[in-house]
Amino acid sequence: MSKIAVIIDSSSAMPVAIRNRYHIFQVNDPIIFGDEVYKETVDIHILGELVKMMQEKKQLASTSQPAPGDWEEALNLAKASGYNQAILITLSSGISGTYQTANAIAQSYDGMDEVRAWDSKIAVMGAGVQAILAAAMAEKNRSLDEIITSLEQLRSTIDVRFVVNDISHLQRTGRLSRGQALIGGLLNIKPILSIDVQDEGKIGAVGKARKMSGALKEIKEPLRQSLAEADYPVRAYVIDGNNTKLGDKWLKDLQSEYPTVKFERGVIGAFIGVHTGDGAMGVIWARDWEDLI
Repeated sequence: MSKIAVIIDSSSAMPVAIRNRYHIFQVNDPIIFGDEVYKETVDIHILGELVKMMQEKKQLASTSQPAPGDWEEALNLAKASGYNQAILITLSSGISGTYQTANAIAQSYDGMDEVRAWDSKIAVMGAGVQAILAAAMAEKNRSLDEIITSLEQLRSTIDVRFVVNDISHLQRTGRLSRGQALIGGLLNIKPILSIDVQDEGKIGAVGKARKMSGALKEIKEPLRQSLAEADYPVRAYVIDGNNTKLGDKWLKDLQSEYPTVKFERGVIGAFIGVHTGDGAMGVIWARDWEDLI
């Protein structure tokens, strides 16, 4: 009988308790300061630590993707733990080359019966929830084909809106692919951004607000439209980048306004925080993964 391992990269910012509950393996993404390379969740645990390091070093960080050997090491660990198949779930190929590397390893690795790579087309818990679905299905002895089919169904329902305090980080790291004209030259605004999960998985500006309170109002509109069209239960994640208090406030507000939605909290980790900057906020919503098992 097949035993399927689920392996993620750390950009999903999945809480350790959830990873442990579903026996999910993790490859840690690199964060770079000049010639120094740090690993997310090992050397830099949370976005707040990264912000402090940048202040102390008076230097902005950059990122890279995990090396092929990192994926191989995770696969070897899974194999030693008794797994004979695996699925590698990565952040969006529109944001990073991680998926392409993972896919190459999946095709070349000969230590298991079968290994596949899956492009989440998103990041943070948008990718994490796909890993949770895969792991929950693996626990129930579903096949890789069945897991991929359910992942396709889940990903087809995912949408996201997020807001950053400073768009310059996304511009500096080359992650803003569209919507420049919408926000160009405007000072003291909060850009509203999306990831085109159903296309290339790239980040683009789709709106703007003067304050974070206005940003939440802007985010509620596409969420409301999605809920009106959905014929399935919805689960959503309120994501904060080093702003727990505001994240909790958004959660309470959204739970009150949309009582049929299962809201959970999540964070923007240090790796993604290099690109979003400090204080970003977001909401990710999709079909409830438990409805797809």
